[in-house]
Amino acid sequence: MSIAGEFTVPNNSCETPPICAGCGSAGPLRRCHEVGPWRLFECAACGLVFLFPLPREQQLAALYDGKYYGQDRRKFVGLAEAAIQALTWWKWRRLRTLIAPGDRLLDVGCGRGTLVRCARQAGLEAYGVERSSSPAHTLPYIFHQDLRECRFPGGHFQLVVLWHVLEHLDDPAGALQEIHRILKPGGWLSVAVPNFGGAQAHASGPDWFHLDLPRHFWHFRSRTLRQMLEHQGFRLASSHTLSLEYDWFGTLQSWMNRALGDNNRLYSLLKREEPQPVLQCLGRVAAAATLALPALASALWDAARGEGGTLTVRAQKISPPGTLP
Repeated sequence: MSIAGEFTVPNNSCETPPICAGCGSAGPLRRCHEVGPWRLFECAACGLVFLFPLPREQQLAALYDGKYYGQDRRKFVGLAEAAIQALTWWKWRRLRTLIAPGDRLLDVGCGRGTLVRCARQAGLEAYGVERSSSPAHTLPYIFHQDLRECRFPGGHFQLVVLWHVLEHLDDPAGALQEIHRILKPGGWLSVAVPNFGGAQAHASGPDWFHLDLPRHFWHFRSRTLRQMLEHQGFRLASSHTLSLEYDWFGTLQSWMNRALGDNNRLYSLLKREEPQPVLQCLGRVAAAATLALPALASALWDAARGEGGTLTVRAQKISPPGTLP
């Protein structure tokens, strides 16, 4: 059962959630950030940070429209798109050590299917699950339904990937439980989430790029993510806080949000989401160019101290859910 499903309330409600949406305790619950009608609360008992109220279903549909995924499987302009494709290929090369010929891979929240295509081009059996069913993103090996509705056989996959997806799910614990079921004994789970405990989040507050309200329901620190994985029968094997794909730009956009009130408009410009006046575009690009190298240096320094903007972990299935201390 999804506890989060009990928390959908009118957006103008000023109520505080009665219990933590993660551990079910009374907390106490502390309000962290407020952005428009959306509020984040932190549970003192488990440390999870969660959104309250949750958006309604029709609001979610609007948040994951064609502009979110990009047109013709191209999400960004020019060099930005090429860089994303190259970084996805590089991450796939690192994952290949976890999977052997004949094994199966599943990418949950696969977006445009870039990782799945990388794996298939390498001769492996790979599948994806994605919310969108837009014709532009329909491929025969991608399922457009909830993970549990796919009804994969138990022990079917050697590797499941969950990159920047867990924070979007209405029931992350339930999703991890289903992933545990469909993984082989000893199979691997690769998870990446924004790091709410990182320096980037602390310095930026409500201007943090990766808050992404209201798409992100949950915000994790290292401890809360580890606890959730262990409770579902996974053993954390490795963890780091450096993402070349997310952390440099996250730092840059967060700085521009905080100092210039940019409100993620640089990101919208790179995604071609909406027309912007030419002078504003030029000013935005000039500011980004000035801050680019300092932002990269800051992101690398944060990661070197274990406080980078992204938590990336590898976890192995070792026991039934709920049996680890």
